[in-house]
Amino acid sequence: MATLSTKFNSGVSSSIGSPGGTVVSEDMDKIKWQKQIKIATWNVKTMSQAGKINNAIKEMQRMKLDILGISEMRWPGTGIKNEDDYTVYYSGTTDNTYKYGVGFIIEKEMAKCVKNFIPLTERIALLQLNSKPVNINLIQIYAPTTDHGDEEVEQLYSQVSKIIQTLPKHEIMMIMGDFNAKLGKGRMGEHIGDWGLGERNDRGDMLSTFAAEHNLIVSNTFFQHRTSRLYTWKSPDRRTRNQIDFVLINQRFRNSITDMRTYPGADIRSDHNPLIGNIRIRLKKVAKKQVKRYDYRKLKDTNTKNIVKRKLETILQGQENETAVDDDLKSLQNVIKKVQEEHLKPDKNMRKSWMTEEILELMEIRRIHKNNPTLYKAIQKQVRIKIRSAKEAEKLEKCIEIEICQAKFDSFNLHKKVKEMAGITKRKTINVLTDEQGIVVLDKENIKKTWEQYIKELFHDVRTDPPTIDKHDGPQILKSEIEVALKNAKDRKALGPDEIPVEILKLLEGENMEWLARLFNKIYDSGIIPQEWIKSEFVILPKKPNARKCSDFRTISLMSHLLKIFLKVIHGRIFKLCEEQVSESQFGFRRAVGTREALFSIQVLFQRCRDVNCDIYACFVDYQKAFDRVQHSKMIKALQETGLDGKDLKIIANLYWNQVSSVKLEGENTNNVQILRGVRQGCVLSPVIFNVYSEHILKEALQDMEAGILLNGERINNIRYADDTVIFADSFESLQNLMDRVTLYSRKYGLDVNISKTKCMVISKKQDIYGTIFIDGTPLERVKQYTYLGTNVNDDWDHSREIRIRIEKARAAFIKMKKVFTSHDLQLSTKLRLLRCYVFSILFYGVESWTLTEASSKKLDAFEMWLYRRILRIPWTAKVTNKDVLRRMKKEMEVLNTVKVRKLQYLGHIMRNENRYFLLQNSIQGKVYGPG
Repeated sequence: MATLSTKFNSGVSSSIGSPGGTVVSEDMDKIKWQKQIKIATWNVKTMSQAGKINNAIKEMQRMKLDILGISEMRWPGTGIKNEDDYTVYYSGTTDNTYKYGVGFIIEKEMAKCVKNFIPLTERIALLQLNSKPVNINLIQIYAPTTDHGDEEVEQLYSQVSKIIQTLPKHEIMMIMGDFNAKLGKGRMGEHIGDWGLGERNDRGDMLSTFAAEHNLIVSNTFFQHRTSRLYTWKSPDRRTRNQIDFVLINQRFRNSITDMRTYPGADIRSDHNPLIGNIRIRLKKVAKKQVKRYDYRKLKDTNTKNIVKRKLETILQGQENETAVDDDLKSLQNVIKKVQEEHLKPDKNMRKSWMTEEILELMEIRRIHKNNPTLYKAIQKQVRIKIRSAKEAEKLEKCIEIEICQAKFDSFNLHKKVKEMAGITKRKTINVLTDEQGIVVLDKENIKKTWEQYIKELFHDVRTDPPTIDKHDGPQILKSEIEVALKNAKDRKALGPDEIPVEILKLLEGENMEWLARLFNKIYDSGIIPQEWIKSEFVILPKKPNARKCSDFRTISLMSHLLKIFLKVIHGRIFKLCEEQVSESQFGFRRAVGTREALFSIQVLFQRCRDVNCDIYACFVDYQKAFDRVQHSKMIKALQETGLDGKDLKIIANLYWNQVSSVKLEGENTNNVQILRGVRQGCVLSPVIFNVYSEHILKEALQDMEAGILLNGERINNIRYADDTVIFADSFESLQNLMDRVTLYSRKYGLDVNISKTKCMVISKKQDIYGTIFIDGTPLERVKQYTYLGTNVNDDWDHSREIRIRIEKARAAFIKMKKVFTSHDLQLSTKLRLLRCYVFSILFYGVESWTLTEASSKKLDAFEMWLYRRILRIPWTAKVTNKDVLRRMKKEMEVLNTVKVRKLQYLGHIMRNENRYFLLQNSIQGKVYGPG
């Protein structure tokens, strides 16, 4: 790398060439600047208004900009979005508010040179570009205005300083944006040139200090231009002009900027002008792995389906029974890839834009008359009218498409188009990753290493050698078992490492199915798992907004679809044996029971105890990553005691002892990591295995414990849904004993109770009960209410709170989809169907355990009428009776009636199935013993 140094001249710089100095280097002739690009920064005031992004792109095309940095973008969240032939990178607020925000708009070809995009905060974003001879790092900022305190400005500079420390010193770094600071006219040291504007203010001093500390030059102060090409902001009265937007570059590369000026003729209805610089650099495309996507919905077409079936028959050609399993799988992969390429490539469906050429032409006319306020406002009014008309036309088109899907009973596309119309389609989100010290990780290789280390630590355990399984029993896998497994498999699931989709496997029949049965039996008899099957890939999803640490993300495992089918067959064989080992107090992952039954049992049992003055002392136990902490040796031991066939046990053991996984990050994978503990995520066997494992913990912990609530002469002390456990007793002392045992035996099996998230509650009519529960000497927080399985549980056992919460959640869902429900272009029948799907489904969650009162019934009726009035767009000032509203809706009231019907139907369902719902029947009819 050539060493560059700068000698300053008298301070007057040409607008072309090196501003204020001459580069001296014996290696300078080796650096060839082969391309010049135009980079700009612009405070656009907002990008959230309709048509603003199209306006910005049109101005970029007119000014021939390659990269535009945006300040005050006002898009919430973070992500990447494609607009026409441009890519938009944005970083906004985490609380879904439309304020602040920064971003970049880049021409699509140039976007191929983007190495990385880091959305740091709603005021700072980093874009890294691959280029020669060195890479470019662009930092876009939006500094607080004078309405905000200096502390916020200092915090922003501090955050930018931390980023600068992580960037390679030998790379070009440009910091640009709206600094809301005035540097003033005249040279100030080496980092500020002669061609500033106006008088310096306090924020200008802060910017000057920041530039000096990091050896940055404020490039737009080094180019001599007339005043109209220097100012970046104009006051609303058009009398005051200031220079508050700047572009800073590290001094070493100052000569790469050949010019920097503002363009006051540009128009986006902002009081700022774009600041544009010419940069001499050669960009270089980043080699990215392209993920091939196929459209499996094409298989619904009979002709395509039959063609693919015929193609699949070639699987058997040249295959012998003695062929190795890995060779068989390779042959299957090759045939499927050929079929995908020939028949299942997705059609190029270009998304239509509502923006019209007429609107863009009006925007251009508006720009030309920027200096004529009266004419400008008149043209802007026309632009607004045309935009509104275009948006309405787009909405009408979407409504027609929704009605067509409704008529065809095409639920998939119906809901897809409804979400598009409501504006709740998912954009590609971008997350920032920090290491254990809180430092942002920028380099892709370091990001991969950070994730690899996290997965290693998460699944690390001191594990014994694989267990010896002496039994070799187990019947042959039948073709009928595979057919049932395939029939029950879900479509449109993410592919595993072998990229074999279940949609194509479902087309296997006849001799092909016999070939698959032979393949499965080879694996089943030997117990040896193919290499492609023991690999899985983790994809990461944020658990919360602004997720930054690895622990803030959820790791979702993707595995082979063929393996899933194989394990579904195993699941069908072991499920009944495993379920027999699980007690009735476990409602998770069991047939015919779920969250509804868990909520009903706890609500009814605790209410009946309260009715007979039996105080309940309960702990809502939260485990730390329970599914990831299962110890494999103890897991196999528990399964052996269940009495599974030897071949099934051998398959499970070999699968767990040989499994490896990697993390998939933007098409690239980390190194494989051996998984030494935890049940396999996304595996059909995992819920069953976890139930058996947790049952062993609870059985050992609560053995011979005479604590709990006395129900029909028997003690009951826990209700569970998977790892969501409620432990309860009739006194603090009994509950403490139960929790001591549960904590001890859970730890013995590798599970740790999360003390900070585990809460205790006392349900009683008395107000003077004091005390709490301790775990390892640490007191648990005692709460008056708790959210269990998504519903509100409180110490007053007042169901009206839960009903109010349900109403507000349903109201929020309605408001989120208001565009759909209030559209004039959708039929009432379609709106009602969508209302029941998206709103009533949220309202009715847990309805079976509600206790209705007159007040809560009125609230439900009022909410239903609120929905109908909004659908009909009746203002609150209009004097329209509820009767008239129902007449217009062509229906009767249904919410309260549905609640009552569902409660009665569920009660009848429970009472008719004594064997399945013995605990629930006991909770309803059994004798609960009060005090004394």
